Amino acid sequence: MFKKFMAWLNKHKVALFVWCFVLVVLYGGMKLQNKNEEDKIKTVSYDEFVKLAEEGKVDYITYNVNSEWMIFSLYNEDTKGKTRDELEELDYQYENKDLRKTLYPAYEDFRKDMLSLGISMDAQRSSTVIANLISSLITLCLPFLILVLIFNGMSKKMGGLEKDSLIQESTVKFSDVIGQEEILDDIKFVTNLIKNPKSGKEVGAKVPKGILLSGEPGTGKTLIAKAIAGEAGVPFLYMNASSFIEMYVGVGAKRVRELFKIAKENTPCVVFIDEIDAVGNKRDSRGTTSENDQTINALLQEMDGFSERSGVFVIAATNRPDKLDKALVRAGRFDRQIVVAPPKDWRVRMELFAFYLKDLKVSDDVDLETLSKQTVGFTGADIAAICNEAGIIAMMKEQEFVTNACIEEAIDKKIFKGNRSNDDSHKNDKKIVAYHEAGHAVVTYLVKQPIARATIVGTTSGVGGFVMQTESDSYFTTDVELRNQIMIAFGGRASEAIKFNDIITTGASSDITQATNIMLNYIEKYGFDKDFGMLDMSVLKEQQLVSSDDIVKRLSAMSRDMYNQVYSLLKDDYSLVEVLAQKLLEEETISGTAIKELLDNERKKGYLK
Repeated sequence: MFKKFMAWLNKHKVALFVWCFVLVVLYGGMKLQNKNEEDKIKTVSYDEFVKLAEEGKVDYITYNVNSEWMIFSLYNEDTKGKTRDELEELDYQYENKDLRKTLYPAYEDFRKDMLSLGISMDAQRSSTVIANLISSLITLCLPFLILVLIFNGMSKKMGGLEKDSLIQESTVKFSDVIGQEEILDDIKFVTNLIKNPKSGKEVGAKVPKGILLSGEPGTGKTLIAKAIAGEAGVPFLYMNASSFIEMYVGVGAKRVRELFKIAKENTPCVVFIDEIDAVGNKRDSRGTTSENDQTINALLQEMDGFSERSGVFVIAATNRPDKLDKALVRAGRFDRQIVVAPPKDWRVRMELFAFYLKDLKVSDDVDLETLSKQTVGFTGADIAAICNEAGIIAMMKEQEFVTNACIEEAIDKKIFKGNRSNDDSHKNDKKIVAYHEAGHAVVTYLVKQPIARATIVGTTSGVGGFVMQTESDSYFTTDVELRNQIMIAFGGRASEAIKFNDIITTGASSDITQATNIMLNYIEKYGFDKDFGMLDMSVLKEQQLVSSDDIVKRLSAMSRDMYNQVYSLLKDDYSLVEVLAQKLLEEETISGTAIKELLDNERKKGYLK
C-alpha cells in the first residue's frame, strides 16, 4: 500500500508542486493584503473603544479569536439608523476613516456585553477563513511533496548506470602515446588479443583477463587504455571506481553487475576502471566498510564469470598498487601488471615538449633540449601543464610568442610552488644569494657536471635562488657522482664563508638536508663507506646490531671531510665565483651554456692555475 501511495505521489509530484506553489502565492497575497489594509486603519486604546461603545457610536465589530487585534466601525451618515441586515443587503463597504483597530479583550462575556449595547459582531472575516484554509492545505501537502522529492533523489542515487554516458568511442592511437616504448609490446599483445580472441588458442596458454596499470598521476594510464580500445576499434567503457560507492548499502555491487552486463552486450570491448584503489583496498585494512567489501566481491565475481576469450577485456588503473587486495591481482584477474613511469630519458621529455607546444606561438630562442634536461621526473601531464602555464605567462606579459624564459618561469612555478619575486628592497641579501648560488655553480663546473641554468630570482615560496643541473644519461649513479653531489650541496655555504670572512647565513639549510640524505644512503644503503663496508646498515639498525650513534659519528666525519674539500676547491679558484656572482647580479638568470663559456674564458685569461 505504501509503495502504491509513493508511486502515486511520484507520478503527480509536478502537479502537487504547482498547486502548493499557487496556494503559497495566494496565501501570501491574502496575508499581505490584509496586513496592508489593517496598517491603514487608525489604532486606538481599549479604553477609548469602551468609551465610544458606551456612547453608542460603535456600529460593528470583527475579530479573530487567534488574533490579539479587533476592528470596529463607527456610525456615519450612511449607516446611522440602518440595521445590519439592511447594510448587508446594500453590500455596504466601510471606508478606512470610519474604522478603528484596538486590542481584543477575549474575556468570556465580551460578546454578551457588546450585544447588550446593540453592537453587531462577526467572529471572523471571510478572507481570513480562506487564508487559514489555504494555510492548512499547505501544511498538509508540503510535507508529502518534500517526502516525494527526497525519495526521488534517493532513487536517482540508487539508480542504475546510464548506458549512453558509459560507452565511449576512442580515437586515441599508439602514436599518441609518447615515451612508453618499453611497455608497448605488452600493450600491442593485448590489442591483438581483443581483435582476434582465438589467436594463440592452439598453444593452450591462458591469456590474461585484465591488466593493471600503475604509476604516478599524469603518466598516461588513461591514455594507454584509450589507445588499446582505439587501435582495436572496440567500444571503450569508462568507470571511475569512486562512482561505485554511495551511502546506500548494495549500490556499489549493483553498479558493478550492471557495468559488466553492459560490457557483455557490447563485446568485444574494453572496460576501464580508473582509480580502482577507491574500492579495491585490502579487505583486512583499517577504514574498509561492508559496502566496499560487497563491491569488491562483486567485481571479483564478475571477473571470474567470463572467459578470457569472451571479448571483454578489463583494464584498471591505480596510483597505489600496494593498497590493492591480493584477490584482485591474483592469476586470472588483474594478473598482468604494467608500471607506467615518468619518462626517464630527456629525449622523451623533449618529444613531449614539442607535442604540447605545437599549438602555441613559440619564439626561436626556445631550447627544447635544455628544457627537457631541467624537468627530471616530470610526467607528461606535468609538461602539458608547464606549456599551458608558459602560454599564460606570455599573455600576462603581453608577448606575441612563448619564449624560453616563459617556459623556464613555468618550470620554476611547478618545482618551487610559487611565483617569481620582484622584491628588490634587500640588495645585501641579493649579493649573498649571488655568491651562494655562484658557489654551487662553480663546484658543479669544477667536478665536470652539466649545468642547466642558475638564477638569483627568488620565489614567493621562500626560495632565494638556485642552480639547476641536467640529468645524467646513465641509469646508475657511481660513488664519485654521489660525492660530487654532496660537494655541490656544500658549495653555497663554503662560498659564503670565503667571501664574507666566515660569516655564514641560514641559506644553506635545504642544501644541508639534501647532502645529509645523500650521505645517509651512501653509508647505510649503497655500501660505499670504507669503514662500514658492503653492509646495509638499516638492516643492522633494525636488528640492533649497530647503534644510531655509530651512524651519526660516521655522517659527521664524512660531512666535515666533504666540506673541507669543497672549501679548499673553491678557495683555490675563487675568482671563478667572483666573476659568476657579478654576472648573476647583472643578469639575475644565466643559462648553463653561458655559464660554461664565462668560466672557460676566465680560465683562459690565466687567473687559474
